[in-house]
Amino acid sequence: MFFDREQVRDKMQAWEGMLMGGSLPAWEDFPALPLYMDQVIYLMNRYLPPLLPGEPEEQAVTPAMINNYVKLKIIPAPVKKRYSRVHLAYLVMVCVLKQTLNTTEIRRLVPPDLAEDTVRSLYAAFTEEAREVRDRFCRTVRDAAQPALTEGKEPVTHLVFQFALTGNLFRALSKQIVSLRGEETPPPEGK
Repeated sequence: MFFDREQVRDKMQAWEGMLMGGSLPAWEDFPALPLYMDQVIYLMNRYLPPLLPGEPEEQAVTPAMINNYVKLKIIPAPVKKRYSRVHLAYLVMVCVLKQTLNTTEIRRLVPPDLAEDTVRSLYAAFTEEAREVRDRFCRTVRDAAQPALTEGKEPVTHLVFQFALTGNLFRALSKQIVSLRGEETPPPEGK
């Protein structure tokens, strides 16, 4: 299997630019007033696409997804059909984590019944970690891609293998660690 190295290089640079050009919203960036479903969908589809696989025209979040997350008790139920900052924070975390973890694992990691202050702290930690991981990821990808994108060196296929296999190992390890936490809500970490 052959790839056009220049096309791969351009795609990777464009993707890095998109990743570095944005970040997850801070808690304070969420609207203070409760939102209706269509407003939540609009915001989530602005916040999430760079972090989720799929085509740019695909919706990252749909009403059916949110309704299922509520039904499965992954996020708290809306209050009078309105969603608060707490709901938005849960949705961002769940939508990103859903790419790697299943709903049971997410519920273990981020229980849906946390107090607002706890959700706010957890979300702040999540967004900070997302920034740090993004920066480290971009540096790692640049370093790993160099041999494959230089003429006459290792095939681009090997680079794809490396990224896919690395992703699988990180996913497997994440699942193993989350499995250590039972269904009950544990005390906050560090206590």
